[in-house]
Amino acid sequence: MITGNEYLKIEQEKNITTIILNRPQVRNILDSGILTELENNLTELENDAQTKVIILTGTDNFCAGANIKELMEKHPVEAETYSRLGHKVFNHIENMRTPVIAAVNGYALGGGCELAMACDIRIASENAKFGQPEINLGLIPGFGGTQRLSRLVGIGRAKELIFTGRIIDAKEAEAIGLVNNVVREEELLDRSKEMALVLAQKSPLILKVAKNLINSNHDIKKVLEMEIMDFSEVFASEDHLEGIKAFLEKRKPKFRGT
Repeated sequence: MITGNEYLKIEQEKNITTIILNRPQVRNILDSGILTELENNLTELENDAQTKVIILTGTDNFCAGANIKELMEKHPVEAETYSRLGHKVFNHIENMRTPVIAAVNGYALGGGCELAMACDIRIASENAKFGQPEINLGLIPGFGGTQRLSRLVGIGRAKELIFTGRIIDAKEAEAIGLVNNVVREEELLDRSKEMALVLAQKSPLILKVAKNLINSNHDIKKVLEMEIMDFSEVFASEDHLEGIKAFLEKRKPKFRGT
């Protein structure tokens, strides 16, 4: 039985395992610690014969993204290491044999939105909010968002959301194809488990083959590497520092293009 770690709760019922990001006091923000724990648990679950489907969710909120104060302290080399860790975990989710359902409640912003997009199916509660607001910090998405968002909603929509940093509600997310279904908040886990039960009855072999074939239609390894390098390089910019300072000081940033 996998019991989770400091930042995660793991619940197993029949052939369905639910991973719960459990740092509600900080809206389940992603740092190296929680990313490492998530990667370790995913590896264990992939080798767990009883687990046929994984549900990924969060306590109170799905995930509000990165720790902004931590980002302010990173230099380009450290930012690259952080981005590579996020890519490793999210690529694992996207490519693992086990189907992964994101049950999205509350905020799914920045890295949280990217985490949901790495999953195979996204079910959102009516209170869910999605967005890639990195532009407001003088950054770009660093965990695959520049590629996965455009695959799900189209290039035009992806550019709009990434360029503006606009946060959208669950209804709009469903309308543009970012999520598969929207349900009432109190029904989120039950409806996610219903979907998981349907998948758990299918052939694990055929699910794996189908998933691999669908993913191979979007071979994004080269551009994901480009995203990592560009994400780390902007940490040397003055605009990035201004964006972080403005966020922490609760004011609008004054970007200069340097």
